[in-house]
Amino acid sequence: MKITIAKNIDDIDLSLVIRPLNKDNYDDYYVVTRDGRGEDPTAILIRKFLKLKNKNLEQNLKILFSGFPGCGKSTELFKLKQELDGDFLVRTFSVLDKLDPNNLSISEILITIMGDLFEFVNDNYKKMTLSKKLLENIENWTASIYDEKTTYKYFTGNISAGGNVEAGFGKILNIFARLGLDFNAGRKFQQIIKKDSSPNLTELILNCNLLIMEIKKQLPEIGKHNIIFIIEDLEKIDRKLAEEIFFTYSKQLTAIDCCFIFTFPISLVYNPKSNVIARDFDENFTLPMIKVHEKDNTDFEAGINSILAIINKRIAPDKNIIPRDLLVKFIRMSGGCLRDLFRMLKMAAENAVDHGKTTIEEDDFQYSLKRLKTDYANSLSYDEESKLTTRDYYNILANCCHSADKKPEDVKGLMDLKHNCCILGYNGDGWFDVHPVVKEILRDKEVIV
Repeated sequence: MKITIAKNIDDIDLSLVIRPLNKDNYDDYYVVTRDGRGEDPTAILIRKFLKLKNKNLEQNLKILFSGFPGCGKSTELFKLKQELDGDFLVRTFSVLDKLDPNNLSISEILITIMGDLFEFVNDNYKKMTLSKKLLENIENWTASIYDEKTTYKYFTGNISAGGNVEAGFGKILNIFARLGLDFNAGRKFQQIIKKDSSPNLTELILNCNLLIMEIKKQLPEIGKHNIIFIIEDLEKIDRKLAEEIFFTYSKQLTAIDCCFIFTFPISLVYNPKSNVIARDFDENFTLPMIKVHEKDNTDFEAGINSILAIINKRIAPDKNIIPRDLLVKFIRMSGGCLRDLFRMLKMAAENAVDHGKTTIEEDDFQYSLKRLKTDYANSLSYDEESKLTTRDYYNILANCCHSADKKPEDVKGLMDLKHNCCILGYNGDGWFDVHPVVKEILRDKEVIV
């Protein structure tokens, strides 16, 4: 989707689209935010991969990539894909688009990876082939576990390399397409397989690696060095499910013979079990929030300027839609969370239009602040699982506010507050602070002054 720069207040909802940048708008709207974040893990990753390519080393890096919601992870990963696509076969998919985020399993992730690779071979059939032996092994494996008719053409593309959806490569494409539809609709792999079969995860990994091996042998012919999979939105699935995927199956996730970048829930970064699985992954990167204030709450100009640069690419600065001083006030209140900043500006613009104004003013800012405070206040309700009350969460937040080093003690409930962005993480020596909007809630409740 092409983003249109807002030249009047009515267009702000179109310019502040809360979605990652993509191929249609990346070149026009991407802003380097290293100065505001204090570090650039995306640039580090790009250098690591290019070094392997330049030295002709085949190291299948397995990377965990985390960050607070709204910090720009998906846009940074798109940047990585853009920078590496010429030298690597970079494949990316979202588990929210391909799978049911409430039911996904390790088997479904691996099958989705295989299906994506078969589609790639199909799209490049004039340059790539798969051996008859591999196709027979895969077909026999799917026949041993899958007990449904595949005569209907579930694969929606052109079956270039196979032709008949009932035989050979075409049949395999069709089966994986059908499995993908089932997974996306919420049917679990365990419900689809034959009742008398015992699907073996080891066998699934073996077949996946055999497929990857044949593709990798042919990559030099299309000018690629290795395969990189970017699996997005794993940080958005249910936390218990994410714990099972990463903490129970970390060795299986990292057993696939190509490079992977997995988005990793920020709440699990601070889980003690993360140290246990760290040895299974090569690197663990966290994308910091853009810092807009120091520990003492004074402005951090580099961060504010980074965000101003982002907004100026979306709202024409010469049209006086919003005074600069008021825009900086919005930025401060966002805590550096771009998602929240965009939401506040859009709500303020809507309120201004409702009142027949052509510019955003202080009362519009106050309206958007009130709306966002309501959303965050609702996230601080009683938790059935942890048995923590609203007052318990208030006390944890107050302790974080009063902490001199801004490194709050790891207590029950702290992970919840990081997960829902009530507490945000910043760069440098890795400090945290309560979201400015949540501080307003605490002041209203007289928890802090």
